[in-house]
Amino acid sequence: MTAWTEGYVSDIPYALGFYRETTPNHLAFAAACVGANPGGALAPKRVLELGFGMGLGFVLAAAANPATHFEGVDFNPQHVAHARGLADAAGLQNIVIAEASFQDVAREAQEGQHDLDLIVLHGILTWVSAEAHMAIVEIARKRLKPGGLLYVSYNAMPGWAHVLPLQRLMRENAKRVSGRSDQQTVSGIELVKALSTEGARYFDANPNLAQRVEKLSGMDPNYLAHEYLNANWFIFHVADVADMFGKAKLGYLGSATLSENIDVVSVPEGMRQRVAAATDPIWRETLRDYASNKQFRRDIYARGLTALTSPESRSLLGKMRFALAVPRNKVTFKFSGALGEIAGNEGVYGPVADLLSTRISSFAEIATLPAVEGAGGWGTALQTVALLVHSGQVLPISANADSDLKPAQRINRIIADKILQGRTYGFLAAPLAGSAIQVGTLDLLMFAAQLAEKAEPDAMARYVVGAMRQLGRNPIKDGVAVTNEAEQIAHVRENAATFLSEQLPVWRRLGVI
Repeated sequence: MTAWTEGYVSDIPYALGFYRETTPNHLAFAAACVGANPGGALAPKRVLELGFGMGLGFVLAAAANPATHFEGVDFNPQHVAHARGLADAAGLQNIVIAEASFQDVAREAQEGQHDLDLIVLHGILTWVSAEAHMAIVEIARKRLKPGGLLYVSYNAMPGWAHVLPLQRLMRENAKRVSGRSDQQTVSGIELVKALSTEGARYFDANPNLAQRVEKLSGMDPNYLAHEYLNANWFIFHVADVADMFGKAKLGYLGSATLSENIDVVSVPEGMRQRVAAATDPIWRETLRDYASNKQFRRDIYARGLTALTSPESRSLLGKMRFALAVPRNKVTFKFSGALGEIAGNEGVYGPVADLLSTRISSFAEIATLPAVEGAGGWGTALQTVALLVHSGQVLPISANADSDLKPAQRINRIIADKILQGRTYGFLAAPLAGSAIQVGTLDLLMFAAQLAEKAEPDAMARYVVGAMRQLGRNPIKDGVAVTNEAEQIAHVRENAATFLSEQLPVWRRLGVI
């Protein structure tokens, strides 16, 4: 690795992804859920993302929020070139992309500049140097407005404690293996598997590692290289991060992982009284981390914001609007949480899903549904909507009802064209939500067919099968590749009918198409 990388994996690109927790709407709702003022996240004028990776999520967020100016910084030229290519192809006018280190940005920032409503960093805090940490704090200190929010996610203690020796083992192995970082990662996984069967006592003493090691084999080697092979690898206690951003006058606001703000679903019953009694927010979060053996945190910090009064909170939440992001018959009321699976009351969640399947609705409308009022009213509504948003099945809707949908729809057309060229970007911009939705390969191909005016099931199926043949792919049915052409068309035709009748109406409601 060359000096400019500071030990960061740079010979292969980071995995493509989109993280809804980085979007203004999600952060504003997360703040409202804990009774806090969303500040600049509610209608931000300017957002900065530090370390945007390949830039897919960054560009999608900019396309879905055209009234907000997005500034993105990454020091990897491959990442910057890819992000610029997407932004330029979509003709985005609200975006600036810079190839620079965090230290560069900190040096250029002016005292009292305070031009940012929101700063976001996804995962990067774990993988960069102590000098970069100091630069991030300086950027926040100089540029985040009073009333602004900062989102930061990172690998956390105590959940990663037993993995620290595993990461060091894989990094030391990589130093002794030639080839790219993804190849070194594969070698590291093979070594770990071998040691676990050869009697290494480390694995006996840490039986939970077996499940992690098994999952590594099925994960993207590019992602794993960035996760395990960086020279800098900081696993933080929440108190460490609070102290870090305290130097920029930022205070902890809440978690962007919405379920983790709800103790009844994230803290064992025996600990809830202790957690509720904690008056210091960082001590409370520390207890919550030990309660769930937390591995990853998604924190929101604020500069100078105060808690809302109860009437202010009800007024703010009541006006927020929400939409279903999946077809009604695909909605599930089982949610993943820190303690395992959470089962929602179908008698409450069902009517909420029914309402949102018919129209975009306000929180106040949801809270006054008879089934919700009968089960506790406002508090029940808050937990119900929060868990539905947490699961990705419901999205908060932008406050700006007159948002321009064209930039998002242009980037979506580009993504549809990319799938026909063999490049899969598994997300589409959803501008009415200021966010994006995850999309499978078959749905992307059917979307491309829809754009090509193949808008009935048989024509769509033939278009998709032809496109897959050009790409050397086969449709998958029940985990098995379908190779017979007539069976391929029949299988895709069945999926196309469902896509047209169920999926497409949801996408239209969100402004995807």
